[in-house]
Amino acid sequence: MIHFNLYKKYSVFFSLTLLVLYACKKEVTTIHPENAITISPKLYTLPSKLENVYLNFNAPKAINRIADIENEYFNAYPTGASKYYGTQWYNTVGQSRRSIDTTTVFEVYLLDKGTTKLDSMHCTIYAVEALKYGFGDAFKGIKKAHTKIWGDREYAGWSLGYLLVKRYNWNAYLFISKQSKEYKTCLYNFKKDKKYHVWRQPDIPLEAVFDMDDDATKIETLLNAFEFGWGFSEQGWHTWITRFNTLKECNWHGAPSKAYNLEGGLPLFLKTKFTNYRDYKSHVIIFPPKIQK
Repeated sequence: MIHFNLYKKYSVFFSLTLLVLYACKKEVTTIHPENAITISPKLYTLPSKLENVYLNFNAPKAINRIADIENEYFNAYPTGASKYYGTQWYNTVGQSRRSIDTTTVFEVYLLDKGTTKLDSMHCTIYAVEALKYGFGDAFKGIKKAHTKIWGDREYAGWSLGYLLVKRYNWNAYLFISKQSKEYKTCLYNFKKDKKYHVWRQPDIPLEAVFDMDDDATKIETLLNAFEFGWGFSEQGWHTWITRFNTLKECNWHGAPSKAYNLEGGLPLFLKTKFTNYRDYKSHVIIFPPKIQK
């Protein structure tokens, strides 16, 4: 049962505040700015300081947008509350009601954040933020092309992946485990037409296929050659990005802070070495072309 005894908490706090003010009214201590303690934000995600080497896409800007989001979240998570929260956290924990009144957990969170504009997150929203900043104004062209093919449908890992390959000359690779349900089908399709077949959607041309069980060294070498990759798993059930050999993802069950993580779940943003990633068995990663020197 969810229980936030906010009324008692704030009543005690208010009473103590009045007591302190009354007891100290004749001895006021002024804190000067030079004596104040400043708590500097921590860098949970290091920003990119690399020179961009990609054609029509700025990988450092894409990575730094993600770094900004993650650093805001993880700095607020332990003792405060971030403006970012998972869409599924909202639908489950956020909509549950407290035992002391009819207020939902999300309504308490709204009050907690005051006038701060909140931002719901799921895997595709998170990954698209990186694309938007990497492409800059050119992302408007991607949005227009997406609307032309899929109308008002939301972005998906496979839909944007298709556009990146067909319209922007990015290169796609398939990474698949023998345990994948589509293992045989994917290998057959690659031999037939060198494409990853998405159910009832345009197929995505592939450069090569890697076996997740046998090709770990080759996979590491490929990923470490690219600061940014656009990725999705198993027909697009999950979308994420890579930063060299690390898979970075949004967990839509993630709470905005420790205080609101009532189910003891994982945080909103996660990272895993790609070759150690086991949540899904097949993946497509698409890399931007590099500037030819």
